[in-house]
Amino acid sequence: MLRSTLATLLLSALAQAQSNYDFTINGSQSNFSWTGTSSLGAIVGNPSNQFRLEGGLLVATGASAGVPNLVGFVSGNALVTPDIRGRINNPLPFLPPLATIEIAGLTLSPAAPPVAVAAGGAYSGSVTLTATSGTLTVSPLGGTPTTSSLVGATSVPQPTNGTFVRNGVLLQLSAPINSSFAFSDPASGTSGSITVVGTLRAEYSLTKAYCFGDGVAAACPCGNNSTTASASGCLNSTGQGGRLVGAGLASTAADSLSLSVSNLPATTTVLLFQGTTGSAAAFGDGLRCAAGTILRLGTRSTSAGAAAWPGAGGAPSLSAIGAIPAAGGVRNYQAWYRNSASFCTASAFNLTNGLQVTWLP
Repeated sequence: MLRSTLATLLLSALAQAQSNYDFTINGSQSNFSWTGTSSLGAIVGNPSNQFRLEGGLLVATGASAGVPNLVGFVSGNALVTPDIRGRINNPLPFLPPLATIEIAGLTLSPAAPPVAVAAGGAYSGSVTLTATSGTLTVSPLGGTPTTSSLVGATSVPQPTNGTFVRNGVLLQLSAPINSSFAFSDPASGTSGSITVVGTLRAEYSLTKAYCFGDGVAAACPCGNNSTTASASGCLNSTGQGGRLVGAGLASTAADSLSLSVSNLPATTTVLLFQGTTGSAAAFGDGLRCAAGTILRLGTRSTSAGAAAWPGAGGAPSLSAIGAIPAAGGVRNYQAWYRNSASFCTASAFNLTNGLQVTWLP
């Protein structure tokens, strides 16, 4: 899936704190069709009138007790793929088309005024699409093809009724779109409009594993790379990479987040720490993935190579231990643990993968 930087969405109806998140457009579910009219007749697919949107969305969101509220689309770039190709059929079916039309390299930027989200996640508003790139080529029968830029072409605002919800660790956006673009080609005198209809679907994970020990983010210190599929850190003396995962809701007002490690030596000491930024650099037998301002969140003794935070009932929450601001924010987590001194480097320690957590208010 292509990942270009896309839209800014504003959430939270009552001027709550806002943060920017990189949503991913689900290209397999963001399916669209188009229809067209022109001064020469209807525009039909050549051969298809189907396309999808791909890319990423930059979303500004606020929330209350972990419940997000959508305010509106501000800007973005959603790639249309494949290119739109159409033809205007000749009234005499045995003759070639009166013209062919191609829209290549088109990206669309959605924009919308603020909206309120109901308790179940439904919202109603309007959406406008603006082309941020793309060219229109008109090839008239017996004439010379002409090409013009579509940059700045804007659709007529249309109503949209969608949903914005939290589903586990995912924030999910569904935005139905029905928008029309007018076009004209002075060279051939052809004018008309293209209408696109479909649903934009995008999502953001509040917990994202990163900095794996597979050699992609950085090389493991002594070639002790793990497999990409394991989504873990560099290999340790067990023949596996230590793995850090999260579960529950990361919300400063309704914190149920827990972090757990596995694939560590059966009995060892492990330290969970929090950073304000991410990194990927060799450190001990593994990679240092959390950096910036560091807070130690507590040590554990593993049982069967596993451990978890925040701990048994009554233990302070991770947001409290990590001093997360009430407005939320993004933090990076990693676990450091003791490993066999004879396994890899002269250092007797290793680290798990990193885990980026987005804290909601």
